[in-house]
Amino acid sequence: MEKYIQLLDKQKYKIIVLTTLLVALSSIALKDIAYEGSYKIWFDKESKILKDYEHFRSTFSADDSFIVAFRDENGIFNKKAIGIILELTAEFKKIKGVAKVDSLTNYQHISALDDEIIVEDFISTYEELELKKQLAQNDKLILNQLISKDATTTMIALRLASLSGANEDVNIFVLNKLNRILDKVSKESGYKFYVTGAPAITASLVNISQKDAKLLMPLAVVMVVTLLFILFRNMVGVLVPSVVIVFTFLTVLSTQILLGYKLNNFTVNIPSFITAIAIADAMHLYLAWVYYKRKKYDNYNSVRLALQSNLLPIALTSFTTAAGFASLGLSTIEPIATFGIAITMGAVLAFVLSVTLAPAILLTLKDGFEVKPVRFLNLLDTKGYGAFIVRNDKKIIYGFVVLMMVLGYGLSFLKVDSNSIKYFSKTTQVREGSEFVEKNLTGSMVYEIILDAKQKEGVKDPEFLNTIVKFEDELRGKYKNVRFTTSLKDIVVRMQKVLNPSSTCAVSDSEEVPLWCQIPQEKNLVAQYLLLYSMSLPQGMEINDKIDTTEQFLRLSINSGLDDTSKELEMIEWIKKWWGKNTKYSADVQGQTTIFAYMQSSVTKTLLVSISTTLLIVTIFMFIIFKNLKMLWLFILPNIAPIILVAGVMGYLGINIDLGVAISAAVILGIAVDDTIHFFSKYFEAIKTKTFEQSIDYIISHSANAMILTTMILSFTFGLFVLSDFIPNVNFAIVSVSALNIALLFDLVLLPALLSFGYGTK
Repeated sequence: MEKYIQLLDKQKYKIIVLTTLLVALSSIALKDIAYEGSYKIWFDKESKILKDYEHFRSTFSADDSFIVAFRDENGIFNKKAIGIILELTAEFKKIKGVAKVDSLTNYQHISALDDEIIVEDFISTYEELELKKQLAQNDKLILNQLISKDATTTMIALRLASLSGANEDVNIFVLNKLNRILDKVSKESGYKFYVTGAPAITASLVNISQKDAKLLMPLAVVMVVTLLFILFRNMVGVLVPSVVIVFTFLTVLSTQILLGYKLNNFTVNIPSFITAIAIADAMHLYLAWVYYKRKKYDNYNSVRLALQSNLLPIALTSFTTAAGFASLGLSTIEPIATFGIAITMGAVLAFVLSVTLAPAILLTLKDGFEVKPVRFLNLLDTKGYGAFIVRNDKKIIYGFVVLMMVLGYGLSFLKVDSNSIKYFSKTTQVREGSEFVEKNLTGSMVYEIILDAKQKEGVKDPEFLNTIVKFEDELRGKYKNVRFTTSLKDIVVRMQKVLNPSSTCAVSDSEEVPLWCQIPQEKNLVAQYLLLYSMSLPQGMEINDKIDTTEQFLRLSINSGLDDTSKELEMIEWIKKWWGKNTKYSADVQGQTTIFAYMQSSVTKTLLVSISTTLLIVTIFMFIIFKNLKMLWLFILPNIAPIILVAGVMGYLGINIDLGVAISAAVILGIAVDDTIHFFSKYFEAIKTKTFEQSIDYIISHSANAMILTTMILSFTFGLFVLSDFIPNVNFAIVSVSALNIALLFDLVLLPALLSFGYGTK
């Protein structure tokens, strides 16, 4: 150690200059920082889910549609509102990347005149609007979709080109163009427009990650620097931890960019996680230096003793954290693997900087440099705490046991659940738009069911079409959230009603004709209807987005209300089983709503498995480090108990485990392990020559400052995430801040009490 300190002292200026230059050069890569939000990044490239969805897109065209909705309290069927729909329909068609626009005005209405079928735009003039209103309110093809029951709300759908929809750059471009058009029309008309849809979700994910990166990262740095200055009241106290933190995350981010990775809502928070790791290392070293300086050691020996007493625990905490997060790098989901590798790299780099650059900076100071006591907190000469623990160990243990039992019961109410729309705050455009559509028009979640008729031209079989009718009835009966369904079957029913109304089942005038009665009984007649309909459509309005070229597969679209992912997955599985068990046909469920449901479930569960793996790795490391099997449970309890307690509170409050909560568990585990290792390294060092009470006092005087200050700074820094519009970030802030403080309480109160009760001397 002496030789190492001498080397640092001799080369201190070279180390500072060279390290700064290397970080500065690598940071040039930050100019190429980019963001992504596509669903593709959350799946393995060989994922069957992803391949099936891509096949659906290539067969039926994409389901990437922006939804624009607005309301007129006096009803949509007036010249002003209809004029706006006509104007927007025309303007939206001009946007690059938009393949098709569906609205109330260009809806292809089917009617007959003198035995001739007419398929035409529903509204092209301002004439007979009251008649159009009556027709719309009785037209099942558009009711609760393009028009609400009370005819006061309508929507326009912009479908993107198949090859463009998966590109987040296209989604952002179209959304920006859309908003510019809507802003102009809104000022002129006074209408408020609401925007939602799968591409809006993707674009919003990217926009919010960019906003968070530009706002939260600088705020976090400012927060850390400000708190350090308030606490230490000198620039050295700010500089040493800040340099380790900033140099670490700049290097990690630059490396990520050089390797070709983009930031997303998951990895954009890497700097904050690295801050949590780096500040712990730097804080322990710096506060140890402060301790020895105030004990009147000269500067060289203060640095030597600080490094000597903290090198092993800092090394152990860094490498246990690195090993734990390295398990995430094995994930097949790229953002999670990237996150794991980045944090692993950050943990190692923070350790290297903490034992090279940080002491090098301290060695540049003169012996006369005055070190002030830490403001608001001075535990350097604490005595009597160990005696207090010994006197009250049973009371402390009983109190924590009761607390854990009460809060732990909340785990029975906890669910792993989320929803892509609920990931956004209520003030965001996409969330506001989804809730408006949900309340006033139809379900904002769209599922695409691909039905296999098992033979070519099988979709024209009346038996197959009648099975769809039965399925829709049972689906609506079981899932009340289903608001609208549509498929080629509905066009066949409309054609039958228009061209052959007398063929329906005989019912009394007061009875509604059952839908199954409106299906033609002959396959040839269905084929004729579809041919007539296709020939009557204007150019660009073909039916190839509803059936495949072999006419074996049919697309059935469902609009459903917002629900938790578990409910979405339950309905998806029910649909598949219904067709598999009750019919000779089969069904698959596709669409971006389905993809997001699979994605969120897969990502969250993968994180939870990875956290469990991390805990196992940490347990093994703890045993290797301290070589004490009997006390192994004490090494682990302070790390997992805070997560359990916070999870219990979440269960009581009805907060589900989502992406942010899962991430916070990983961060909490990393910090809690650091504190536990520092605690026990000081305990085993002190107990050799001191009494139990003196050993606890020694731990408090040598490590408690760093543990408390680290927790305090991280609490303020992570608390900034409540400013995000991404709800998992908000949940991350709430859960991590709560759990980190509980973890600190466990380490400084319960852990000494357990040691006193089980291993101390009375």
